[in-house]
Amino acid sequence: MSYTVIVCDMFHYADPEHEIEVPGFPTGEAAIEYARRRVRSSLEALRKPGQTPEELRHLWYTFGEDCRVVGPEGVVYRASEELERFIRHPATPEACDYIALYESLLPGDFALRCEWAAGTVPPPYHYEYHIVLRPYEPPPDAGEALYPRMQGEITFWPDYPGADVPAWQETFSVGTHACLRVYALLEDGGLLRPEIPQQETDAAIGGETATLEVTANGRTGCIRSTDLPPEQRAFLLETVMPAVRQTVPGPVWERLEARRQAYHQGREPRIL
Repeated sequence: MSYTVIVCDMFHYADPEHEIEVPGFPTGEAAIEYARRRVRSSLEALRKPGQTPEELRHLWYTFGEDCRVVGPEGVVYRASEELERFIRHPATPEACDYIALYESLLPGDFALRCEWAAGTVPPPYHYEYHIVLRPYEPPPDAGEALYPRMQGEITFWPDYPGADVPAWQETFSVGTHACLRVYALLEDGGLLRPEIPQQETDAAIGGETATLEVTANGRTGCIRSTDLPPEQRAFLLETVMPAVRQTVPGPVWERLEARRQAYHQGREPRIL
């Protein structure tokens, strides 16, 4: 099972949303190292020449970040328990680089193609979409500009695909956070194992379906919801698929849903 780091913004401690989750760590050790680096980074940003430990401690409790690591067994680490050591021993830039550590957790060749279809229902309730995630390829003249780690594309059909049904496409950037969550869930569910069973199942006829083609660590595999045992099928559709959908920005979904409603109300042109 994967581990999650909970980051607490000390300055906004009274805000109900003062904590954020950073998911996708394959081991407790990786999550703990991330938590250490992130807290040390916030502490070193507040350190100034001539400060006393008391002054630095006060600044951290006011403006810093604290982290705890949560796994299947509960909370396994709290970075604040090492605060006095962090204060006494300044950290190098490498020891504060939590971003590089997090980026390294996602395989460099990670890519995903998802094909999802709603259940067998009459219009306007049926729709389908394909989501493709792949490493970002900057243009040849990109220079040293910073680009997102991943890029995505969604193709959306507002009805059963056919010659008279439009297919709408949008592209978007994808951060490591969203992709790593999908990757970690696939690992947690045992869906990336080469020996994953493919079998005839009692999948409900007419229900939603999903097919994922995943590339990671030099291997590509295909996962079909209709071929999975019931428990894994439920995990794919109810846990993995929401994370896949979240890789697509909210405004993109809003535009597609608005177009779908317009299409079924006759305000979006059909293909003739």
